[in-house]
Amino acid sequence: GQTSTMWISFRSLGLLLVLATVVTLVCADYTLGTLSQTPNGFTGLLTLTNPGPYGNDIRKAKLDVFFVTKHILRVKITDAASKRWEVPDIVQLSIPKHAPAEPQYNISFTKSSFGFTVSRPDGSAIFDTTGGPITFEDYFLSLTTKLPQNPYIYGLGERVQSLRLPYNGMTYTIWNKDIGTPFSQNVYGTHPFYMEMRNGNAHGVFLLNSNGMDLILQPNSLTYKVIGGVFDLWFIMGPSPADVVRQYSDIIGKPHLPPYWGLGWHQCRYGWRTLNQTMECVANYSKNDLPLDTIWNDIDYMDHYKDFTVSEDRFPAVPFKQFVDELHTNNQHYIVITDPGIKIESDYPAFEEGMSGDVFIKDATGKQPVVGQVWPGFTTFPDWTHPNTEAWWTRQIARFHDVIPFDGLWIDMNEASSFCWGPQCPLFNSTLNPPQSAGHNLRIAASFDPNNPPYKLYNGGEPLYARTFSLDARQYASGTYNVHNLFGHGESIATKHALESITSERTVVITRSTFAGTGHHVGHWLGDNRSEWPDLHYSIPGVLTMQMFNIPFVGADVCGFAENTTMELCTRWMQVGTLYPFSRNHNSKSSIDQEPYRWGSKITAINRASINRRYRLLPFLYTLMFHAHMRGDTVWRPLFFEFPNDQITWDIDRQFLIGSALLVSPVLDQGATSVKAYFPAARWYDFESGAAVPAGSWESLSAPLDVLNMHIRGGSIVPTQRPALTTAAARLLPFSIVVALDSSGSAAGDLFVDDGVSLTSIRQSKYSFISFYATGGNTLKSIPQVLGDTKYLQPLERVRVYGIASSISTVTLNGEPLPKSAFTYDAANATLTIDCRSIQLTSENTFQWE
Repeated sequence: GQTSTMWISFRSLGLLLVLATVVTLVCADYTLGTLSQTPNGFTGLLTLTNPGPYGNDIRKAKLDVFFVTKHILRVKITDAASKRWEVPDIVQLSIPKHAPAEPQYNISFTKSSFGFTVSRPDGSAIFDTTGGPITFEDYFLSLTTKLPQNPYIYGLGERVQSLRLPYNGMTYTIWNKDIGTPFSQNVYGTHPFYMEMRNGNAHGVFLLNSNGMDLILQPNSLTYKVIGGVFDLWFIMGPSPADVVRQYSDIIGKPHLPPYWGLGWHQCRYGWRTLNQTMECVANYSKNDLPLDTIWNDIDYMDHYKDFTVSEDRFPAVPFKQFVDELHTNNQHYIVITDPGIKIESDYPAFEEGMSGDVFIKDATGKQPVVGQVWPGFTTFPDWTHPNTEAWWTRQIARFHDVIPFDGLWIDMNEASSFCWGPQCPLFNSTLNPPQSAGHNLRIAASFDPNNPPYKLYNGGEPLYARTFSLDARQYASGTYNVHNLFGHGESIATKHALESITSERTVVITRSTFAGTGHHVGHWLGDNRSEWPDLHYSIPGVLTMQMFNIPFVGADVCGFAENTTMELCTRWMQVGTLYPFSRNHNSKSSIDQEPYRWGSKITAINRASINRRYRLLPFLYTLMFHAHMRGDTVWRPLFFEFPNDQITWDIDRQFLIGSALLVSPVLDQGATSVKAYFPAARWYDFESGAAVPAGSWESLSAPLDVLNMHIRGGSIVPTQRPALTTAAARLLPFSIVVALDSSGSAAGDLFVDDGVSLTSIRQSKYSFISFYATGGNTLKSIPQVLGDTKYLQPLERVRVYGIASSISTVTLNGEPLPKSAFTYDAANATLTIDCRSIQLTSENTFQWE
């Protein structure tokens, strides 16, 4: 049949609509009728011409196209006749009233057998649904985009997977689920976002939809199969990978800035059955001269695993509080776990007050709390979409904080997890009878069973309701079928708000379950991994992918959670894990002890060096967190983020960058004493010695058990600080900087310093920000850009400059010669070391050498 194609192109002075006609032989599904121009895009009406496979097709659909920013295009398809479920409160970006100038995208449509193509100004397509059907039913939405052969796709989480996603017909389910960390299956979080690399450029696609979905990735196509909601597609033009992540953060929110102490080293253990065992761990850290900022407890501390309680037999409240007070005296911190399942039990305040406040999710009748089963037994669950829930949650946390003055919370089991599955869970049988919520439930047809929708997600071969409570439950915002994937996100926001209101400071909240935008509020850990070598490797793409999802404060359980680690595996994992943005050793009660002091003095010394390396880099890590918070930057990043034109980097996930400056090439294989590392085209220096390495090639690096290969990129300046046993102690010590010159003799870096906890330090400019510049191969400047609060802006005690080819005889500071005893030149490694003797960074300083 004949297909009319509408081509829309853009000009700097306005929008030009061009019509063309082509002949195609495709089956129709929707026809695009009139298309009207709006001040910020287009709107049109789609009419069904061929039904989908499961019935209940949307007969009239509304098409809205929004030119959101120069780099962001939104295409939305909704039911023209009635309201459908749409995800609320995620988008942080307002839709402008007028289209932006010089948009970096074009969009075209096919009128009959409706499809659309998003392309760059040069005509290269990035998303093309033409030639394939678009299905829009009540409980099944589907479309397919064409891809280049053997595509480079990243994202579509959460799952344990290589960085680049395999594409040979792989089905990637997105549906939050408590199932440990099986390879390639959907686990705890929902992130329907992907980044693609093409011809050295990157773009991103975000489907704002909280319903479950399968994404089928073929060698030349990607198909969405979604079980509800609407099409709400955001196209992010980049063109660099870093640009894509920054622009995505414009949509879902910039990452939160954790407190400085949150970047310290954390220790936890499931299986410390008594307070004394927890205290013993802290004492052993001190005894072995190992840094420790925060000690954690898993559910062991609770009274029969009930939230906001302590076991008076094993964790008696009075000595428990004394222990936490002592931690605070030592400038250390304490975090406990809290699960969302509230035990159904009379005279249990959290339950009783939740019933009276009507904050629990209802069963299918809308009258009684839904029932699941978690650690304390039969439980019900907070409805985070209900307006009363956050205040109730805050009261519970505040009352418990009066008993045990913890500093942060770890929120687990919030997919939400249940040991009884869906309709197999019992009905609520309490005599308590709360009033029914007025609610805003969108109607779910009586003939529809949310536990068994017509399209079956792959979901690891399990039913949709596996490992959670019944999906016919009802919540204030909608049915659980629609909002299941938002549960952990809602709990994260409520928990953050509660802790900030109690402490009036930034705090640490670490969640297992996430959604797009969760990183705007809290951090994440990668869940219940195993003490196996592949899990060490896959923790790297796990952290890197979360960076793309704007959750930079993330890490895996160091040394592994389940099974027994080994001395070698744990030592290698400590080398990697002490560089995770969020860094915690944690394991299961059935596993052997794996604290860093467990394998004798030699291994303890190696582990001490690993933790000290982290503490030395804390100023750099915190500055990267600041940039993430302000600009949407990543903290860890894949090599292709910095070298997008080097296609070798597009597949690398056994190395990683910290910021743009540090390249880490760890040992990830049992028994290995060397590592194969790729060095993209740049100058690279060993971070410790300054020795240069070849660039643009693979190199075999020596890596005995006590060595982690880390290199600094030419053009970078990295601030460091002497390590100490706590971040608080380290912050009182002088700074140093490592300057790595590029081929032109230049380098740049910066340093962000505040009090580490204030909620308003940035907004009120109560921080210091110092820029460092090296130029001409012989000059280094430190320039204070902001000096709002200088309490923690310690003096500069040492400068190391890498890449100086000729010997140095004279060094001056602010025009005054330094004594020869204040600097040394290492000819073998071409490095200059300057002992600054406490130079103040509150004023501009200039070093010169010749």
